[in-house]
Parts: sequence; structure tokens; C-alpha cells
Amino acid sequence: MTLAVWLLACAGAPKESAAPAGAAAVAVAGPDVAAVVGVPVTLDGSASVGVSFVWDLGDGTIVDGAVATHTYAEPGAVQAVLTVTGEDGVTRSDAAAVTVVLPAAAVPPVWSSTIVVDGGGAVWAAVPEAGHVAVVDPSAWTSVFVAVCGEPRTVAVDGATLWVACTDALVGVDVAARAVTTEVPLPPGARGYGVVARGGEVWLSMEGRGSLLRWDGAAAEEVPIGVEPRALAWLPDGRLVVSRFRSDPNAASLYVLDGVALMLPYDTSPDSDTTTGGVPNLIDALAVTPDGGTLLAPAHHANVRRGSYLSGVPLDHQTSVRAVMSWVDVGAGVERDRKQFDESGRASAVAPSPSGDALYVVHAGAELLTAVDPWSGDLRGTVREIGAGATGVAVAAGGETVFVHAWLSREVRGYDVTNLSAGAPLVGSASTVAVEPLAADVLAGKRLFWTSADPRVTDSGYIACAHCHPDGRDDGLTWDFTDRGEGLRNTTSLEGRAGTAMGPVHWTGNFDEVQDFENDMRLHFAGAGFLSDADWAECSDTLGPAKAGRSEDLDALAAYAASLDQTPPSPFPGDAVGAGLFDTLGCVTCHPPPLYTDSDLATFVRHDVGTVGDGSGQRLGGPLDGFDTPTLLGAWATGPWLHDGRAATIRDAIVAHAEHGTDDPAALDALAAFVEGL
Repeated sequence: MTLAVWLLACAGAPKESAAPAGAAAVAVAGPDVAAVVGVPVTLDGSASVGVSFVWDLGDGTIVDGAVATHTYAEPGAVQAVLTVTGEDGVTRSDAAAVTVVLPAAAVPPVWSSTIVVDGGGAVWAAVPEAGHVAVVDPSAWTSVFVAVCGEPRTVAVDGATLWVACTDALVGVDVAARAVTTEVPLPPGARGYGVVARGGEVWLSMEGRGSLLRWDGAAAEEVPIGVEPRALAWLPDGRLVVSRFRSDPNAASLYVLDGVALMLPYDTSPDSDTTTGGVPNLIDALAVTPDGGTLLAPAHHANVRRGSYLSGVPLDHQTSVRAVMSWVDVGAGVERDRKQFDESGRASAVAPSPSGDALYVVHAGAELLTAVDPWSGDLRGTVREIGAGATGVAVAAGGETVFVHAWLSREVRGYDVTNLSAGAPLVGSASTVAVEPLAADVLAGKRLFWTSADPRVTDSGYIACAHCHPDGRDDGLTWDFTDRGEGLRNTTSLEGRAGTAMGPVHWTGNFDEVQDFENDMRLHFAGAGFLSDADWAECSDTLGPAKAGRSEDLDALAAYAASLDQTPPSPFPGDAVGAGLFDTLGCVTCHPPPLYTDSDLATFVRHDVGTVGDGSGQRLGGPLDGFDTPTLLGAWATGPWLHDGRAATIRDAIVAHAEHGTDDPAALDALAAFVEGL
């Protein structure tokens, strides 16, 4: 007999254990609950069965009994767990989700947006190129169109009136009649953008003039505010917050009318797989939580302190730009948190749910809708392929539908967000145009210009042309492109250049056609590119054989760039004395009218006017012999100035020329005033 057999024999046959007497517990925590801070809420577990009941309410509070009434002191999403003990002594548990929000403000906050829902549930969207607003009925997904102005940008509802911010006017539309009732012309060079309205009072941002327009229904008043005011948010306490569109390289600014500006400083955190350092930039949308206590500022992080010259580490497609959103405590006047979104390009707009229990962020380049926890910043869900150029987002009054303005897809789309864990299905869409206002190739090129979702442009959704050239303009920043065979380069505007109508592209004229951006996509954006391998092998040299005609998509991109043939009208009057000095001091030699540049595709003229220096780098990886002459048309809107952004004013840029002709302060002021007026 083995030891094992002997032990078994001694132990005897196995015995069945007796089951505990009594009924088993049944735990039913009841439905999920929405609660408000400071207001008692009841959790009903009365359908449970057992001899004892204990609630753990998720905030450290323990309550006995099947039904618990509790007042939460802090907002957030918690689990209330009911533990029931049965007659058999065994416990069972069930949980109910409790979403606790802050009380809604007595005066609802409002903010500017490209899309808004009126009191009757209709959705209004501004379509700049079409000159109209589209009105969508989401019950039938049909559209009508109301012509309003040359270039509508954002919309706001105030009772029976829809207000539209246009580049040159403020327009009021009767919501019921869907007809224009008011038109307020803006001053010259206004470049209107954001609009908010409440109680018959309307505010509009005038980016070109650095001011706001206030309209009370009878008279207009211009109010100075700061550089490049763009998005607006009107807080419940009456304060008006205005975003500076293009940030200072050290901090983003949120102006507060009759208050202290809020600063969003440069993030100096080291780069990682999912985050980068950077400054929030291109803030053209704001939103406010329903309680009025938190301002939300979506943007993108511009990592302008990284580069081979500046930091010894070259830029790459993952570390240049990244979507970001700031949470600002409006009471304390400080940024409370900043979330970075990996592989999402740029955060272009945000809207909270009506109760404030979720935030919905759209990413125009990556064509994404992300649902974000308002307290932790964690992602709750993601919807892909929401359409091209998603510049606006709004939520239905009941919170069940999120509307996305897919501007360049020419659609308003609705998504069911009642159960994010199961996805957010598309419930309908409606067109925002009856007839496409752009030529087919220009529209196709504009979509490519805005997208970071196309793997031919970039890898993992990071970079779009529009991330550094918003609206075809410039981002106001200087980048370290030393690893590209260049140097410190201030982003140039494409406005008015009509592609290559003013000569080659970039500060050193290193591209002779817009199609050469294939090189940036392949070499610096980690994109696959649009050319075949055979064509790429033949024409990869940017000054070699032409890329034009080899790719329909690249040609469309060039067609869009060529359509940017207008510079923004200047808000400055110019200066007659300065005009004379411009000629007599010899400025006209390099900046001859009417284009105010001697740049030429045939001769590739470059100059060193005394600004080449440390950090200027190379041209195409070789010696730097000077810079392509920038046009002065629209120069007033393209600061900072010079190739490395060293000049904070146009006057500083003139003085930086080794031979600027005069040291007379009055003459320099007049000369700068003339250039500002171009």
C-alpha cells in the first residue's frame, strides 16, 4: 500500500458539506442616477431581497438600508454599490452609476460657433464660400438656405433672432421667417469672426482691427480688446472672454473684457510617445460648462522649442503638433488642466452636454469626434470618419444627439450618443449647399489641405497643411527646420500668393511648384505621398523635373493654393509720406509694385539684407545666399516678421535691414505706416 492510498483509507470517504439554510440574497441597485451637487438624490434598491442592505455611495459615504438618500458635495462619475446579505449569510452586490454635475447657471453661458441649435431644434450652420447659412431640420434631415453675406463665419441664437458674424458685416436673421432683418456693416479691414448674443445685446470679434463690435439693436460701438481676437464666450457673470487666434510663442492669451487676461503658458514637459511640449495655438473656438465655472479652449500644441538648432533634437511628425484642450477655472482665472489628444491633429471645437456630464470635441484634420469625461479628461468614446473639415459641434437640447458641422463635406451630421459604450451611430445627415460654390479641383484640394486623416499626407493623423496655414494664412510662429536643410523659418502666409504667382515657395525659394509639398509629406510628415514610386524617383528634386500633371490630387492641392489670390484688406489707412519714402529710400528696388516683390520663378532672386545670422541655417542643405523677397501685400497681418520671426513690428523689420535708408524716427514711422496700409 502506498502512502497516498493509506492516507486516503484513514481519512475515510469524502463527505458532502451541508448547504447553509435560508434564502439567497438578491441585489438590485436600481437604475443609473443623475444627481446635482447640493441636491438630495435617492438610490432605490427596494427590489433587492435579503436580511441586510448596505450602500457604498462612491464618495466615502456608507448608508444602511435598501433605499438611500444622499447629497453629493463634488461633481464626478461614481459607482454606488449596494451589498445585500441573504438569509444564508452570503452577500451579493450590484451597482448603479451616479453622475453628479454642478447646478446649471441661472444665466446660461453662450459662445461663438460655426453651428448652433435654435429653440425649436433646427440646426444652423455657416458656410463661408456659399455666402449663406444652412438650416437643417433633424426630424426629416432636410435643408433650406438663407443668403446672408459674402463670408459668414460663426452663428449665435438669441431668442427669435439668429446672428451671423461675417468678415464685413453683422447680420440678423428672423429664425421663424428665415429672412435677414438686420445688417450692420463693419469698419474697413474688420475681418469679423466670432459672435455671441444674449438679451438683445450682440458682440462680434473683429480680428483685423484688434477690437470688438457691440450692437444693442440701435447703435454699434467699437471696443479695443487685443491682438487678433477670434472666438467669444459670454460667461453667466457678464464677463466676455475672447481668444487670441495666433498665440505668442511663449503663451496663449484669452482676453477678458473689463478683466485680467488669462494666460495658457508654454508646456515645457519633455516629449514622449503620447505627449509633447508646446504652446496652445490657433484658438478659434471656446465653450463653457453649463454651470459657468469652466472655460474650454480647444487648440493644437505647437512644439516650437524643439529642433536641431534650438534643442539639438530634430522635429518629426509626432512631435511637431498635437491636439490639445485647456480647462480654465474662470473664477480663479487660471488654467486648471490641459489634455493632449494623441494622433488627433488639432482640436477644432468643443461642446458640453446640456447637463455638463460629457464634452464633445471635434478634430477637423483627423475627422474625429471624441467624447471626453469633463472631470478626468479620459476618453469615453471616439467616432471616426465624421467628414472633412469638422469645424463645429453642437448638442441637442435633450443631450441625445451631437451635431457635427462637416464643413468641407458640406454636411451637418447627427450622432446618437445615448450609449457611448455601444458606439455613436450616425442618425442622419443633410447637405449645407444646394450648388457647390467652388470648382471641383479647388474643393478637392481644400479638403486635402485640411486633412490629416489621409495616410498619404501624414501618418497617424498628426499633420495637415492647415495646421500651420489656417485658412491659407500663417500660424504666427517660427519653426526650427534645420534638419530639413533649412533653418529657423517663420511660417509664411499663402494669402494673395495664388500658388506661385509671386515666385517660388518658402523663404529660400526651395520649391518651384506647389506640388513640391509631396516632399514634405513623404520626408517630414511620414505620409506615403501621392506620386507613384517611379514618378517620385524621377522628380523628387524640388527644383528638378516638374511634379505637375503626375497626380490629380497634387494638382488639386495646387489649384486650391492658386485660388488664394486675395490678401486681406488692411484696417490701416496707409501714409502718403511713407509712400514717397518707399520710393526715395530704394525699398521699391526689391519690393516693386504691384506685387511688392521681385521674386520670380525664372530668375530665383535672393537677397541678404543683413538678416542672415546664427540659426538662419542653409538652403536645400547647401550654402545660404539670401532669402526670397516676401510680398508686402497683406504684410500687416503676418507678424512676427522676417525669416526667423525676430521682428515684433513692421518698423522693427525695416530697421533690421542693414541699409534701411534713414534713422529718422518720424521717417521710419511713416514708412512702417505705409507698409501696414498695403
